[in-house]
Amino acid sequence: MPNGQAKRMGLFDKFLGIFDENKQPGENTDGGKMPLLDKIAPYKRTTWMPFVEEDVDDEALATKIGGTAYLAPGENYPVCNNCQEPLTLFLQINPASLPENCDLDLEPDKLIQLFYCTNQHPHCETECQAWQPFAKSQLARTTVIPSTDVTLPAKAIPRQFPVRLVSDWVENEDYPDWHEMQQGAAGLSEQEVEELENEETAVPKAADKLGGWPYWVQGVEYPKCPECGIQMQMIFQLDSNHHLPYMFGDAGIAHLHQCRLHKNMLAFGWSSY
Repeated sequence: MPNGQAKRMGLFDKFLGIFDENKQPGENTDGGKMPLLDKIAPYKRTTWMPFVEEDVDDEALATKIGGTAYLAPGENYPVCNNCQEPLTLFLQINPASLPENCDLDLEPDKLIQLFYCTNQHPHCETECQAWQPFAKSQLARTTVIPSTDVTLPAKAIPRQFPVRLVSDWVENEDYPDWHEMQQGAAGLSEQEVEELENEETAVPKAADKLGGWPYWVQGVEYPKCPECGIQMQMIFQLDSNHHLPYMFGDAGIAHLHQCRLHKNMLAFGWSSY
């Protein structure tokens, strides 16, 4: 139950007024469609923005940003392989709480958890180059969802952020940036590229989101699965200081990826300006 009145944070608490969900990329103000919309239409994906609650009691198996992670019985809280201090939970995803039409094909019986070392003495982020996938100061994993009720550790874990419980999702259309479309078969002209760069509804949304297209800061950087070498898919994007009170470098954006074939293989990385 909430501690007092829950504070609800909407989708556009950070980007209020930027996105108009009724306006399509390449659409004229008079409603006429431009040819550019037809070119980018094959790249359209669905993305879901989290609607979160603050100032609430943490829940062990919830989908959440921050808070304390669920641990299997007898398991110790994960620690950084560099400083041996407890890692910080950035994200936990329970597939049972995702939108019904979510197409990410997550394992229904497993949580996805993302841990990251926020220790600055030593500064593990720098020493381990934690912006790169599979760095030793981070941990991205799946863990089996228990069939019985569970509780969180009774002892407070240091360096954990306040929990933001995801209570709902807001569905939106999403498109890749022009670099990624040009790697496909979009065949965009210089004028169309310039138009896309000025179209706030056409570029990938630079916010916390489930699925959709990654917002690349330094260029396209999909990791490959260590098991099969196949390009991994993005399942969640974390923007600096959106719902997670953490800055990735200089206002960077982070991505959690998963292999479509080897579901236990997850990769986390970020880049900044």
